[in-house]
Amino acid sequence: MMSAANPVRGVDTLRISDHKPLITYAGDKELFENLKVVLSQSLSQESIEWRRQYGRPMKMITLSTEFVPFNKDAVAEQISSRNLVSRPIMHTFWTQCLDMEVYKSLLRDEIDKWMNEMNKHNIIDWVIVVVETYDLRKHNKLLPRTTVFDKIKSDFAEKKADRCLSVINPPKSEVRCGSSAWRALITNVRLLILSAFDRLFLKYEDNIRNYREQRNDPSWSFCKYFLYQEELAFALEMLGLHDEALIQYDELDAMFTQFILNSQVGNVPQWLTKFQGALERWSAVLFMENISRKQREAIKSRQLSLLEFRCYLFSRQASLLMAASKPWHVAERALMFLHQSVSDLKTLEIECPQGSVACWVLQCCAQILVIYKSVKKPELLEECSHHTAPLLYYSLKKLFELGELCGLLPGSVQTTEQLHTVQVLCSGMQSGHDLSAATESVATLKTTLSSSEHFSKHYLDLAELAISTYKHNKLMRCAHSLVGLQLAKFYTLSGDTTKRTMFLVQALKLFEQDNWKLLIVQTNLELVKCFKKIGNVDQFVKTCLQLASSSECNMQVRQDHFDQMLSMIQDSKTEYIYPIDNVIVLDQIDVKSNNEKDNYPSIVTLKFNCNLPKTIICPKIAISVVVGSAMKKMKNKFNHVRSSYSYDIKKGNILPMAYNHIYQQDGHFASTGITCLNQKSYLRRQDSQRRKPLTNYNKNNFHDIISASNVAVVPGMNIIDLTLNNSKNIESGIYFLDKLSVKLEPRLELLTNIPFGLMFALKNVNSTAHLDIHDKCLFAGIEEIATLSLQFGTKSKKIVEKIRLHSTPGLTFCLEDETEYSSEMYVKSPISINSSNSLTLPIKLFAQLPSLKDHPRTAHHKLWIKCETSSDDEDIICISIDFSLPLTITHRLHTCRYRKFVGVNIACHTDWSLALCKPEIIGISQLPINSIVKLTSLNSTLDSITHLRNGEVIGYLWEIDLSSTDTIGNLAESLVFNFHTKYSSPKKPECFHDLNLEFTVNDYKTLMLIDSGVEMAGKSGEFCRMNTVCLYTANFKRTELPNSAPNEISFKYEIVVDKTMWAVCGRGSDVITFAPNSVTQSISVEVMPLMSGYLPIPTLNIFRYYPSNSRHNTESKMVPFSSGQVYNASKGVQTHVLPRVTTDTS
Repeated sequence: MMSAANPVRGVDTLRISDHKPLITYAGDKELFENLKVVLSQSLSQESIEWRRQYGRPMKMITLSTEFVPFNKDAVAEQISSRNLVSRPIMHTFWTQCLDMEVYKSLLRDEIDKWMNEMNKHNIIDWVIVVVETYDLRKHNKLLPRTTVFDKIKSDFAEKKADRCLSVINPPKSEVRCGSSAWRALITNVRLLILSAFDRLFLKYEDNIRNYREQRNDPSWSFCKYFLYQEELAFALEMLGLHDEALIQYDELDAMFTQFILNSQVGNVPQWLTKFQGALERWSAVLFMENISRKQREAIKSRQLSLLEFRCYLFSRQASLLMAASKPWHVAERALMFLHQSVSDLKTLEIECPQGSVACWVLQCCAQILVIYKSVKKPELLEECSHHTAPLLYYSLKKLFELGELCGLLPGSVQTTEQLHTVQVLCSGMQSGHDLSAATESVATLKTTLSSSEHFSKHYLDLAELAISTYKHNKLMRCAHSLVGLQLAKFYTLSGDTTKRTMFLVQALKLFEQDNWKLLIVQTNLELVKCFKKIGNVDQFVKTCLQLASSSECNMQVRQDHFDQMLSMIQDSKTEYIYPIDNVIVLDQIDVKSNNEKDNYPSIVTLKFNCNLPKTIICPKIAISVVVGSAMKKMKNKFNHVRSSYSYDIKKGNILPMAYNHIYQQDGHFASTGITCLNQKSYLRRQDSQRRKPLTNYNKNNFHDIISASNVAVVPGMNIIDLTLNNSKNIESGIYFLDKLSVKLEPRLELLTNIPFGLMFALKNVNSTAHLDIHDKCLFAGIEEIATLSLQFGTKSKKIVEKIRLHSTPGLTFCLEDETEYSSEMYVKSPISINSSNSLTLPIKLFAQLPSLKDHPRTAHHKLWIKCETSSDDEDIICISIDFSLPLTITHRLHTCRYRKFVGVNIACHTDWSLALCKPEIIGISQLPINSIVKLTSLNSTLDSITHLRNGEVIGYLWEIDLSSTDTIGNLAESLVFNFHTKYSSPKKPECFHDLNLEFTVNDYKTLMLIDSGVEMAGKSGEFCRMNTVCLYTANFKRTELPNSAPNEISFKYEIVVDKTMWAVCGRGSDVITFAPNSVTQSISVEVMPLMSGYLPIPTLNIFRYYPSNSRHNTESKMVPFSSGQVYNASKGVQTHVLPRVTTDTS
């Protein structure tokens, strides 16, 4: 029952926000009226923490209470009523009696009567408040031992001391400021109120639970249970706990839905049959600030339709969400609410007039949009917009359905029956509620149904709002694929093919990017009609090609579109180039050669699957290639990080999925889904920037190096061999397969990029020649037998008329059947050669021995092979041939005082022995007069043949007759010798070859004689001893005096010793000077032998010395003598060194 103290908006409405928890007061009413306002303000001044039982979350509550006088006649009715809002939560008794006699005579009886009423109705939530007032002027009067408060507590609250409170009534100024006693009273009253609510809610919830457990009773009613639990929601909403109140409505919603679902497999409860009546009203009221009492009475009497009950339930949920400042949850729940309501109508098989459900949905959507308009905060509006777009799309579909039913779509003419349907729908939308949002939505919908023009305008406005909302939320897929397709259907009826095509193309792009194959086919079937109607041949052919190769279409549709495509191409004169897409799916590409020895690949095998419905003769199939360096630049230019796409997943990479079906206990199918067995391997969802890229194909610089003509391509798997054209313009290198071109018709070509990484190496090998020798190496001056092998290169494919051989000077050759050696020769034998041919020619080589003056170890020669043809193209091959020398010759000048000797040594380096004979030498003196030098041979056998093996050396020696070189009393300045001998090899021992050496000897005259020795210092004739200083002496003698002006001549000497044998104690080097007429000179230097035995005496080196003080020399320098100008007579002489003398200490 509604208390008169609670204000309401009207007799038939109830507003929970205007209600407050009720508290009765009794006793001294005049006293309470003075404290009532202050008490109410103090209770609601601060929030208090409410900890409910059973682990429920803690809540902060602000208690705004209302005090009403205690009415003993209404207590029984209030307690028996289930109305928690108008039911007092606590009862209070107020008194300010301080006189014990007055208490005993009057007050105790009054309190006793009040307590009897409490006990009579089992009320335990009561409080007795004693307000004590003291006269400050009588503060010297002794206080009584027992006060009235103590007496009341002992008489009525002996076991409930917290129910009896005392507060000092301070002056008014202190009341406004608040005292500690007053704050204690307020705190205790708050706690007692919360304790009362706890007990009330627990008892009420137990009653609800007990009644819910009786739901299998045939007389049980959900409507009664709904009102019962709704009272709990009202009480929680009254306390400001909107989320707790919303939970109660959510439980009721879920329970009602479950009853409807269970009715499919079991008996329908009696109360549910009341909702199965025919639908007569389809007005929608989704948001009411005031609760209609008529609706609650209709629920109680089961006179509310299913849609009305659903609207009432959702309106209560929406009101609580708006009160909790969560408007986006209203939008989030709205679409689910609409779908659930429509599903309930189908489940319960409720008879609905055609279009009535669509009208109801449109009203609901319109009212929800009106609710959003009341939201002022931008952040809340942004949250709401995320859920508004699907709602708008749903209403757009229902509006189209309604227009189709009523004949309001473009191009339709309303019939009498359709006009009657409009009148029926409008009559069923009459609302008996005074709600501006509902009235506005009904009026808008009626206007929309009034004419085709109004319908079209409203439909397009709603579509524009839906598509803009989707775009605002960055849901481009939904904007074009959902709303766009709806608009395309609308423009199909209106005859605007251009706009229809625009929306279909936008949707098709999204479907292609996300690889929705069935949606692509459905959209293409619509687009092909549009393209044909507007005359867009290019897009018509492309779309027909896609439909013909789509496996989602039946074969008849594919063949029809394939024939239409061919017919359109034949009538057109334009060339069409399209991406290959799914028309042809590459499976394997192999590059191979017919000949394993051939370096030139000749065949490329294509294995692909053709999705066309018929066999077609392709005029040409070609593959272009890109050289490796160019492909690397292209890869660097377009390099980007790729992500995994659905179209990239191969059959072997499919995730291990399993179906997951969920059934209820009664066996009813609940839901289904898929589960990944391996949770660690899953495909992450990519953002819209990682979609399948749209590739643009062009035919710029397409060189069909690999091609085949007139190829029959059948539906299904095909294996085709393409020929690699043998072009001379192709250079060696790595080639990547770039693009594949398939010409289905002369003016219809398909292009695709071949995956990066498919390549082949092309090696254009030039013609080569190789000389195969029988031995390890070739020797100059000896006839050698070898084999000349010619290998023709990859570009050689011609007729060779003759082969020309020519060599460097000094190298001659002949074929095995020839007898004469020559440096140029022709092989006249016309042969047909290509990269698989080779030619072998036996050849004999003879390289002349080079000049041995500089002692070369190897003779380098070249042999050129030139293949001459009738064309200008000629191959020239060059072979480098190295010949080793079989013999090496060295010469040396020997001196014995004034006598001179010439020695020649010959060393053998062949693996076989060489025969030498007739060694001869001729000497010629030069300047001032050329004359022959007489030489005396010191060789034992000159006419016999000497055999030299590898590593052996033979020497020849001749003495020079100096008198033959002396002309006018002077020796010649230089002598030229020409050594000559003959040699032969075991291969041809009868064939001897000449071996010559020419050399020159300069400064051969002896200019100085040196005689040196070592003797004991100071003791002539004694042997040197170890570690004893000895004297090294050297005598120098000039062989002649200079003819020029008398000048001093200086020489510098250096004593060189083995430091392990000798130690130089004196000056090891110095300059000696010869006077102009002096011939001899001597030096003495102290040395010490470091070991005993026969030791070689120190070595003496002598140089010409030119001091720095001379006119032409700014720096001093030493110039060594030439070989033969200094003769050291003591070279190689040893001296006997005795051990050192040891003294016997014994």
